[in-house]
Amino acid sequence: MSRRTFLRQHLLAAISIFQLLIVNAQIPLPDFRDLVYSKEISSALVKERSMVIVHVPDETKDGVRLVGDWQAIAEKAHKAFVTMGVDAIAYINHYDLSVSPNALSEYSELFTRRKVKNLIFLIEERKGYSLSIVPFNNKPTLMDNGSVAFQISDSDLYSVLLQTGIEIRRADFENENYLIPAKPNYEAGISIVEKAVLQNYPGILRRTKLSVERFAEFTVPKEASAETQKEIAEHNQLIQEQNEELAELTKRYPYEFELIDPMSDEDLLRSRRQFVLRSVRGKAATLRSLLDFTVREEETDFVSLIPIMPDQTKAKPISRDALVYKFYVRQNISKNIHIGEWDADLSWQDALSNMIGHLIQEHTVDQ
Repeated sequence: MSRRTFLRQHLLAAISIFQLLIVNAQIPLPDFRDLVYSKEISSALVKERSMVIVHVPDETKDGVRLVGDWQAIAEKAHKAFVTMGVDAIAYINHYDLSVSPNALSEYSELFTRRKVKNLIFLIEERKGYSLSIVPFNNKPTLMDNGSVAFQISDSDLYSVLLQTGIEIRRADFENENYLIPAKPNYEAGISIVEKAVLQNYPGILRRTKLSVERFAEFTVPKEASAETQKEIAEHNQLIQEQNEELAELTKRYPYEFELIDPMSDEDLLRSRRQFVLRSVRGKAATLRSLLDFTVREEETDFVSLIPIMPDQTKAKPISRDALVYKFYVRQNISKNIHIGEWDADLSWQDALSNMIGHLIQEHTVDQ
């Protein structure tokens, strides 16, 4: 394996891990990027603010995918960054970047407000660790095609951080970061609530068409390499399969609906679409907080209400650390969101079926 291929594989894991894992979520994300790899550190690292995006492998317990302990990695890394003079102002779990359809836009605006200039991707994989540093472009794409990216990979986290520190010392930059926090700060995340959260589904759905957005495919940049084009094509094939499954599942929806390609909120309004189906994906405790459901620290599980036809529900306890999906309805004019019951589940298919099942029960009662 050539060094370029080795670096590419590890850097793709760093910058696209949240893209490649998103196949099972209804969330449009930016295109893959071809970057220029370098072992040279940019002086911006010790002069400007950095945001650290952390990925660790999911854990599995009793067949349930749990979000791994990413903060443990952040704690170790931050001590090293303080010594290096790297102003890592906050740490984010990579799942948070894809929690909702507009998450990347919201995070881009947040990073810009906080004057972030560097994105540090800190990745734990089964075979080791990688650290990648890419300039932040102040856009939802996060980074520009052709950007120069620093990258270090090794089997040991200490070695990755040590090598990064050595490269900083070798560059002999004048350190201008003086107000580095002593302990890591964890970004609380963005809010998906624009106006109000309503724990019901609007009765007008019985007379109004619901827009259901298909999963978004990636576009192929004109300057993309053959390898990147191949990766995008393979990914889009999976997306097409997901869309076929989505079309089949939504046939159970009791009222009128239409499948549409993803569009902006402004385009939804211009086309007079009043309601759109959306979803969130992430750690159960995080999603409950985002959607204004009660979150008690002493709770180890949250109980999802699963509809059983025609008029019963069953309780399904799911760990607060589980990776789950939850569907909701956004009213495009008022910007209110309707969340219904807490019926999050371990796959988007089950979460969508749960939501549709609750609507079928309501429809049956009304008849």
